[in-house]
Amino acid sequence: MAGGFHGADVAQLRQLAATMRSAGRMLDGQRLAFNAGVAGTPWPGPDAERFRQDWKGSHSRSMGAAALFLDQAADALLRQANEQESASSAAGGSAVSGPSGGSSGTPSPGDIAGKSAPEVRDWWVSLSDAQHQDFIRDHPGAAGNTNGIPFDARVEANRLNAQERIVWLQAKDPEPEFNPWNMDSSYPVRFAAEHEAWRERQSGLAYLQRAVDGKIQLAAYDPGEQSIVELIGSYDEHTTSVITYVPGTTTNEASFYGGGPQQLANRFVEADKSGGTAAFVYKGSEFPDGDFVEAFLVEAKSDEFVADSAPVLRAFQDAVDLELPSVAQSVGMGHSWGLRNLTGAETEGAHFDKLIALSGAAMPPGWEPDPGTDYSSFTYPDILLTAEANGVVGENYPMKEPAFEKHVYEPPGGFEWTEAYSIDNHSLIATTDPWNEKAINDVRTELRDR
Repeated sequence: MAGGFHGADVAQLRQLAATMRSAGRMLDGQRLAFNAGVAGTPWPGPDAERFRQDWKGSHSRSMGAAALFLDQAADALLRQANEQESASSAAGGSAVSGPSGGSSGTPSPGDIAGKSAPEVRDWWVSLSDAQHQDFIRDHPGAAGNTNGIPFDARVEANRLNAQERIVWLQAKDPEPEFNPWNMDSSYPVRFAAEHEAWRERQSGLAYLQRAVDGKIQLAAYDPGEQSIVELIGSYDEHTTSVITYVPGTTTNEASFYGGGPQQLANRFVEADKSGGTAAFVYKGSEFPDGDFVEAFLVEAKSDEFVADSAPVLRAFQDAVDLELPSVAQSVGMGHSWGLRNLTGAETEGAHFDKLIALSGAAMPPGWEPDPGTDYSSFTYPDILLTAEANGVVGENYPMKEPAFEKHVYEPPGGFEWTEAYSIDNHSLIATTDPWNEKAINDVRTELRDR
């Protein structure tokens, strides 16, 4: 066709999209591996801290942006492929392809860019069932992680995202090989950190396969954004209580593989024999991580860190609220730094009917109790409570704040002064350990009381 544009090969467009998406995933996997290496290298001093801050604040984000660009380019190619296919069908298979402004019949991530959760929900409702399935198939990343898209559709999309991650882990994430000729004295430590990060990623294969098989429901899954949210139970018109459970410092994707953060949420859902309780175990953004000093004494204390994470949680809670039945209650439950994240989300406008602190960290500056929220705190004597009481971390913490109803339990070691410095006690309150049964039952009572 002289003087015109020949139609693109739809199959090749889709193959190129798949190649770009795979490249983006590979780049982001390398970024995460580098993050682990930078955090795990024992390099003290101001130069080391400056390098870590430069890496985290600039270089890592640049790699993440490049990975996102590749993913968005793949979306654009898929959109063009769909439009080409539609045009070809309309013209009897002989359509001419040129620059396109998009088709109202083919939904794309551009349709929801910058929209709030309610606006996304309105857009979703306007689509047909066939368009829903097209969007999930062609754009599983957006479908599985956009607030306002119904959670049943997000779970369906994240089965595809989990399968894609499995393929990447098996084909594009080879085991690091030790180079015995590397004479750099710090190399063995760096290699150990790199290998541990690889081992941690690979350990997720069984967990992700369970998501693919429908045995685990992922309400969000985006490794590039360090986001994973597991839905436990059925969140539908029969729900009477929905819990947003936020675990504490150093929680990462690998934490979910062994079921640690899900312990209490599973217990509360299973204990409700009516089937009316659902729970989201939430990690929708980066949590404090790195070595002990960086994680606990820097990031967990940082007002700037929680100011970055709180709007992400608030936006997720907006999506939860969109599907909340009128008779149901919303419950925020946070362990340690997770409570700090929840109360930060409150300052951003999130609302919970009940907010439950489990050895909760201090609320961020500017937080005020919501008159429409019931607050309660459950804890053992532990190292965090001692640090808070002595002004080491935080000023306004749950066991000091008058709005919280307070519950303190005897730890396994009894009320001895040494227990006030126990890290084990700090973790105990968020487990299903038999010793914690009294606290669990009291939290269940708090959940049942309306």
